[in-house]
This record gives sequence, structure tokens and C-alpha cells, in this order.
Amino acid sequence: MKLKRMLATLGSAAALTVGLVGLSPAAHAATPACTDYAIYYSGSSNAWYTKVPTVGPQGTNFCTLRSGASGMQVYYLQDTLNRCYGQDLGELDGKFGPKTAAALARVQKSLGLDPDGVYGPQTRDKLAWHWMTLQADNHCKTLYEAHAH
Repeated sequence: MKLKRMLATLGSAAALTVGLVGLSPAAHAATPACTDYAIYYSGSSNAWYTKVPTVGPQGTNFCTLRSGASGMQVYYLQDTLNRCYGQDLGELDGKFGPKTAAALARVQKSLGLDPDGVYGPQTRDKLAWHWMTLQADNHCKTLYEAHAH
């Protein structure tokens, strides 16, 4: 019986990790806050890069951002919302306020997600992130499409 329970727990954790099961509001609350960002690379020569919110520098990206958050992790989310989804947030300030929450909710709705205005793992996986090069080239792709690492 203990083995069955342990396997069920591991299976549930794996499903959440790969996004097969949605996160309820209670699960969002239990997911740690994004406190920094990590640089992800793409392309055969790692020429393309994007910056994704994480827990600590180069930490896990299984985290949330919500109203009241601030920092470069919010700035890079705002940048993606502006450049990839045409959201007019004005000057990017790295503060997750009402404009950022509303813009994120609109984008979540367009992606078929619950438009709760909270950034979390499901939103991260569906977002087309702003990718750039040192030559200032730009495009928008999901982490999966870009084969990010």
C-alpha cells in the first residue's frame, strides 16, 4: 500500500511538472515566487537567448509571479508581453501592477488558459518568449519550439 501511494504521489508530481494537470489557485499559492531569472539559449551556436523568471539565479522555472512582485524577472515578462503579444504596457518598469496583470490575463485567454493574471508554469510553457541575438535580431517562440536549454 505504501508503494502504491508513493508511486501515485510521484506520478502526480511528474504530471504537474510536464503540465498535464492544471494548477488550481491553491496550487498557485503553494508554488514558490519567481525571484530572479535565467538565460535560456537556442540554436546550433546558442546565438539566440531569452530570459525566463526563476526561483533564484539560474534556479527552477517552476514558480509564479503575481501582483506586487517586482524585479528583472517581471521586466522580462513585460518585455515578452509587449514584443510578442502587442500589449502596450508603456515603459517597462519591472513592477507587476494592474496593467501587467490585465495584459497577462488577456494573453492567457488568447492562449486558452485560465485568465487569472498570475504567471505560473502553465503560462510559462504556452508563452512565446522574446528571443534575441547580440545583433539585435528578434523573434517569439515557446521554450519548447526553441529547443531551449
